[in-house]
Amino acid sequence: MARVIFVKHLQSLRPTDEASEELLRHIGQGELVSVEIKRPRHLGWHRRYFAMLQIVFANQSYYKSLDDLLDVCKLAVGHYRTVRTKQGDVRIPKSISFASMDQTEFEAFYDRACDWVSQEVIPGLQRHDLDEEVRLQLEEIAGLRREGEAVR
Repeated sequence: MARVIFVKHLQSLRPTDEASEELLRHIGQGELVSVEIKRPRHLGWHRRYFAMLQIVFANQSYYKSLDDLLDVCKLAVGHYRTVRTKQGDVRIPKSISFASMDQTEFEAFYDRACDWVSQEVIPGLQRHDLDEEVRLQLEEIAGLRREGEAVR
């Protein structure tokens, strides 16, 4: 199976490179093809998630490490696989790597994580307040990177 990237233009998908164009040329007019649509992950959303976790970690006292918070978050929002052992079922957090989730899946995961934070970890925290804190932290990080780049 070929892996190609298309871009949406009006109500159609258009090839983004020669390989995609070539593949499209080999599909006959009116021929049915099966297409799996996946939105590539956006690095900004990954950074947003970890900025959110850092804010939450700094404002709670239960979880002893960011990794613990990350794992519990995955379990709490249902992002796990279950393994049956002699002692019973064990839930193992699944990966949130770029290869394991597309952008649509990651956005849904992020929303569930924010809901869990505002309902269970820091009850009463409003989503818009959390979003604003994340935005400010990301801006601060970006500013520090720009300053560091200028120093080089």
